[in-house]
Amino acid sequence: MSWSSTAYAAEDVNIALMYSVGPESNWDRVIVEALDRVAENNSHGVSVSYDTKDSVYGDEAESVMNLLAKTGKYDIILSATAHSDQIQNLSDKYPDTMFVSLGSGNYNTGPNHYLMYGRVHEAAYLLGMLASSMSKTGVLGAVGSFPADDINDQINAYRAGAQAVNADAKVKISFIESWYDPQKAIEATFAQNAAGADIVYQLAGEVYEACRDKEILCFGMIEDTHEMAPDVVLSSSVLTWDPAMDWMLGEWVQAQKEGKFAGNEEAVWYGMADGGSDIAPYHALEDKVPEDVKAKIEAARADIISGKLEVPLVLDVPVSD
Repeated sequence: MSWSSTAYAAEDVNIALMYSVGPESNWDRVIVEALDRVAENNSHGVSVSYDTKDSVYGDEAESVMNLLAKTGKYDIILSATAHSDQIQNLSDKYPDTMFVSLGSGNYNTGPNHYLMYGRVHEAAYLLGMLASSMSKTGVLGAVGSFPADDINDQINAYRAGAQAVNADAKVKISFIESWYDPQKAIEATFAQNAAGADIVYQLAGEVYEACRDKEILCFGMIEDTHEMAPDVVLSSSVLTWDPAMDWMLGEWVQAQKEGKFAGNEEAVWYGMADGGSDIAPYHALEDKVPEDVKAKIEAARADIISGKLEVPLVLDVPVSD
């Protein structure tokens, strides 16, 4: 790339996406879906193409990223997970490459490094309200992967929403200490149900067979997963990366105009008011939700979007009730 301060003309942006797990992960799937959409339509008039790369960590991740940058093929190396330690060793070496990190555990390593979060805590708050309104036991469950910031924020908001409806609501919380381990997530769901939870927020994978086995309802995370188990998935938090991806492209375009990258210390994220998150429809289970509960959830959703209701962003590690 040759920096220039001359007038910018729309051109191709080539992206290398490094998976956190792979296409079997809903986190990675929604990132790919957003890339597809901004490739079709973005506010900057650029043509977007991307290649996906297998999940790697540690020294192997640094080697892969080094090779990607060295080819000169990619304008942006987009990491779907925490690769800041590796980027720290590469950002100065490849000053014309834009490095972008998604999710928690990242930190800025230089002017050509950008940070973005996928926050769905506002949607999680609504799911907590819904769960508390539907629960017969007053005990809810939440199965997380790791106690990372972008899992903690959801569970804390989920509990806040539940207790906004029922101050005595309890939330059983488990972390399986893995980004992807269905068997551990199933065992955690069984344990929470044994402790009284009759609705479980699945933040560690789509283990809906556990909910079906125990005849309880589930919530999905990050994407609308109703079709995976239409008899038990009542709703889901939905993460839409489009506004963040559009911002990323805008930062790249601005760098071409100014001849330098700016980077960001605080991760950018977009909430419900900006189209960054929402809750999924009830689909085939809509008749299970009383009309007054639907109205309550929709009113709270409207208040979040208007700014009347602010859902606190709480990153503390949540403790099971």
